Amino acid sequence: MSDRVTHIGGPGTGYVAKLLVNLLWFGQAAATAEALLLGRRAGIDLGVLTETLAAGPAATAFLRDDLPALLAGDYLTDFGLDHIHDQLTAITALAQRLGTPHDIADTVRRLHGEALERYGPADGELLAVALLEERAGILLRHPAAPGAHSGIDATDGLTGQGS
Repeated sequence: MSDRVTHIGGPGTGYVAKLLVNLLWFGQAAATAEALLLGRRAGIDLGVLTETLAAGPAATAFLRDDLPALLAGDYLTDFGLDHIHDQLTAITALAQRLGTPHDIADTVRRLHGEALERYGPADGELLAVALLEERAGILLRHPAAPGAHSGIDATDGLTGQGS
């Protein structure tokens, strides 16, 4: 949570800005997970890959602040997946109503909807990432954190790091 307050505009615009921030964060989490899963499957060391991403033009606050938790096995259980899906649904409905492109937002919403179907309304901001891990059969974990666990068994059926 930020201690900075920014005046956005008239009634409701602050909420829209909050939804847009969340859309970008959830989208970055999913896109980062896909990139890491692909890199792992291609044989790239996870540590080398995360350092490379963090040092390049793809560096984001998600990579810097939140990815270390995921790599330690924490799906960030501060916010419910049902609330995430509700927010993503609200922002895609707004985009449709205002006539702006929202293909990527729809994909992020759909992925979180599938995670909601799989895991239920559990707390876990990164449960869509858990779903991607499950589909790939690869856990995104630093080798130094083999026993880390968030309390959510989102990776039931995974066989390890994959190849």
